Amino acid sequence: MDLNTVYLIGLIAAGSLTLLNALFGDILDGLFESAPGGFLNPTVVLSFIAVLCGSALILDTAFPFSGLAVFGLSAGIAFVLVTLLHMLVLAPLSRAESSVGFHLKDLIGDYGEVSASIGKGDDIGEVIVKTTFSIKGYPARSVEEDSIPGGEEVQIVDVDEENQILIVSREEKKLMMEERIND
Repeated sequence: MDLNTVYLIGLIAAGSLTLLNALFGDILDGLFESAPGGFLNPTVVLSFIAVLCGSALILDTAFPFSGLAVFGLSAGIAFVLVTLLHMLVLAPLSRAESSVGFHLKDLIGDYGEVSASIGKGDDIGEVIVKTTFSIKGYPARSVEEDSIPGGEEVQIVDVDEENQILIVSREEKKLMMEERIND
């Protein structure tokens, strides 16, 4: 078999596996993490093979070098480019914070709309809260003794952290509105 054919098959295989890694990366990551040392990253390995085969294919057709020289030069090119890829892209992405999460306490003072009516006393309903990152429903109970019907706008005044329930009040919202009008 001709070396160009080997390089072409390697390039197609590595490119296809890279695409599969992008789609099903968690499976391959688990396999590579179980390898001794756990330092291999499937993206790095597949990128190395793809760049090695691609550069070898180009160098073999463009320049009259021997097969061993083409392979060595291609391996050097692949090593440099994949090292740069790892240092400049993959490592910073792995350290990046992937969560936009927050604590329920951060919602105190915000407003929401009752989506499932909140009953009297300890009866729990649901409040839809719009934040910068999402629109989400949270279980809620009223601080007042009366029920709050659906569609009513309420203010979050506290959080029952043990049960992860928002404590809401429509009276606090009314007081805030009256203070704004009086000022």
